Amino acid sequence: MDRQNAIQQPTEVLLKEIELENQIREMLDDTQIYFDYNIVPQITDLPYPMIKLDLITINKEHDQKFLFHSITGASKIGILKDMIAYIHEYKRQLESYEIEWMDAHSSEKMQTSWFRGNDIMDVLNKFYYSKEKSRFKIFKIKLMPIA
Repeated sequence: MDRQNAIQQPTEVLLKEIELENQIREMLDDTQIYFDYNIVPQITDLPYPMIKLDLITINKEHDQKFLFHSITGASKIGILKDMIAYIHEYKRQLESYEIEWMDAHSSEKMQTSWFRGNDIMDVLNKFYYSKEKSRFKIFKIKLMPIA
C-alpha cells in the first residue's frame, strides 16, 4: 500500500490530526514545538510504511532546537495519541535535569535548559538531537529535586 499525501487523505482524518496536534500544543503550554514526521525505512515485511514523529521544541531565547520525544507507529493519528499519553505521564515518571551549556560558535553567554528523561544519557540525546556535538560545551548537568 502506498502512503497517501495530505491532499489524498479524507478531510475527517486531516481534521483529527490537526485536533490532536493542537491538543499537544495546549498540553505543552507556551512551548514552541514542531512536528517532524518521517517515513521509517522498511526493515521488515510490513504491508505499510512506519511513521516516526520527532516532537521538537524550539527555544527562541537561544535559538536552539531540542528533541522532546520520538514515537514510531503505523499512522499519524496513532502516534499523536501515543504522544498525548506520553505527555500525560512524563512529568510523573521522568527525572528532571538542568543543563548549563554554551554554543561555542555563536555565544559567549552561558545558557540553561531543562529536560525530562529516564536518565542522563536520555537527556543528552535530547540535547544533542541533530547537532554537531563538538559545537557545544556542557558545563553542568544537575538532577533536580522532585517537586
